[in-house]
Amino acid sequence: MNLRASLRSKLIIGFLAVTVPLFILLMYNNLYAMDVVRAQVGQSNKNLLAMYMNEIDRTLEDTESYVYNFVVQNSDLSVYGKAKTGSADYFFSKVRLQNKMMSDIIRYPNVNMFFVYSRSDRELLSTSFRGGDFAKMESVSKALKNFISEQNDSTLSEKKWKVLQRGGELAMVRLIKTDNDQLVGVWMDVDKLMIPLNYLNLGDQGQALFVSNQGKPLTKTTIRELQAPSYTLSLPAATELYRTLRTIQEKKYLIVATASRKASIHLAVLVPESTLLQQLPYFQRLLYVIPLIGMVVLAIYLLLLQRTLLKPMYYLIKGMRRIKRGELETRLAGASSKEFMIINDTFNDMVAQIHDLKIDVYEEHIRTQKAELKHLQVQINPHFLLNAINIIYNLAELNKTDLIKKMSKHITKYFRFVTRTNLNAVSVSKELEHIESYLEIQQLRFPNYLRYEISLDTELANEAIPPLIIQPFVENAVIHGFVMGKEPFVIQVMVIRPTQLDAPYYEVHIADNGVGMGHEQLEELQRNDLNADFEDGHLGIWNVRHRLKLQYGTASELTFEQRVPKGTLVIMRIPRSKTYVIEGGQSSHVQDIASR
Repeated sequence: MNLRASLRSKLIIGFLAVTVPLFILLMYNNLYAMDVVRAQVGQSNKNLLAMYMNEIDRTLEDTESYVYNFVVQNSDLSVYGKAKTGSADYFFSKVRLQNKMMSDIIRYPNVNMFFVYSRSDRELLSTSFRGGDFAKMESVSKALKNFISEQNDSTLSEKKWKVLQRGGELAMVRLIKTDNDQLVGVWMDVDKLMIPLNYLNLGDQGQALFVSNQGKPLTKTTIRELQAPSYTLSLPAATELYRTLRTIQEKKYLIVATASRKASIHLAVLVPESTLLQQLPYFQRLLYVIPLIGMVVLAIYLLLLQRTLLKPMYYLIKGMRRIKRGELETRLAGASSKEFMIINDTFNDMVAQIHDLKIDVYEEHIRTQKAELKHLQVQINPHFLLNAINIIYNLAELNKTDLIKKMSKHITKYFRFVTRTNLNAVSVSKELEHIESYLEIQQLRFPNYLRYEISLDTELANEAIPPLIIQPFVENAVIHGFVMGKEPFVIQVMVIRPTQLDAPYYEVHIADNGVGMGHEQLEELQRNDLNADFEDGHLGIWNVRHRLKLQYGTASELTFEQRVPKGTLVIMRIPRSKTYVIEGGQSSHVQDIASR
């Protein structure tokens, strides 16, 4: 059955045709709302980051201006660079420089240290490190010297703040080269620049961080993926408001970033999408619940249809199919709805009427078949009677009274068998005895020109056979195949088993050495057409074929063959019966009756 054509499929498709577009519309509305919120959050955070970055850049710019002014306006810097180490000028200029930086650092709360570095003798003159002890001062000094040693004239000429990473800490360093091979600079911890960002409302898992231009996180982060040394973030371009980040734990973050004008860094924030969704209206978040509700409604809808419509229709269709297969005892039970109760009662009444009508038609068919079989069986009697009377007439013309007596005896025996029309079957042996009586009659007429041979397998003697089923072929052989000549006309009747010992049938062979039949006549007989017109000469053959069809259906078979060098062979294949026919309470049979 085509599932698409079923009522169940059409109802489901109709329901989905209504609900699926609604779900799609709701999903589109929710996704659109989420995109709007992302854009708004991205724009808001981008503006906020731009404000913070401008403040940071302004701090860096002010600090950088101080360093430039310090280089240009402080004459002690030139004396310190040119004076001989250990001289009074060297000592006093050094003290004045250090005091100057110590007094000026108070005005720059984000600066940790001002310094002057002599590249010739690798001497570092600096303020104390704000926010650290002596040990940290030593560590910072060592890191700073190493960092400066890695710089060359090309990098020193860049007017940019440089990022210095020391362990897990991050610092911003600005170096300005003087004419005396000195570097005047400032050290600023990034942690101080991050303090205002800690007050941003980014959710429980949101965070702000500095990122290099290549996307490498520079400040500490709690996201595991970002802690890997080789990890890089995909920062949004200048024309983009945000980009998204999906972690291994399937958490999504919104990345918003802005670049610094004074350093090769970006200020970025990671905003969890869960925080964004909290800003959506409540009904939009119901999108995740609506499909579940729809599935529940669909299940209830299908269950109701199953009970009230589909299940009764299924039983009705099932009952119709059983009726189609001939199971007329099928009845439908009551239904829950009034309409189907009426349909089921009407169906049961119709099936009962069909059942009674089929029984009546079947019984009438059986009676008709029996009447037709009796009629066909009796139909042979006048056909042979005319031939027998003709034979007696010929004998009377020859004044052969002895033969007439013998003929009358065989005719009496013959018609005693023929008039037993109440029998549907006789034993093979009785049928062959009847054929012998007929051939005796014919032999009395042509004693020197006709011979016959009858043989029977002893195991087939009691097998059932329709009465008078062999005689038409023997009779046709005598009438149409017999021509008086130099050699006698021989008729052979044999009842044999086929070569397959377990075959469910036996064969009757009627053979003669007469004139045979033409090719067209043989084809006509082989057509096995019960509805075709027949001539008088084929009446007996049509009779036999019709009787075999009525009694055995397609299980029987009748074929005709042309014998070599001449003559005709008729083969009847008759199904073996499960019970044997026993005449008079005893089994009688004929075996190898002597040729005459």
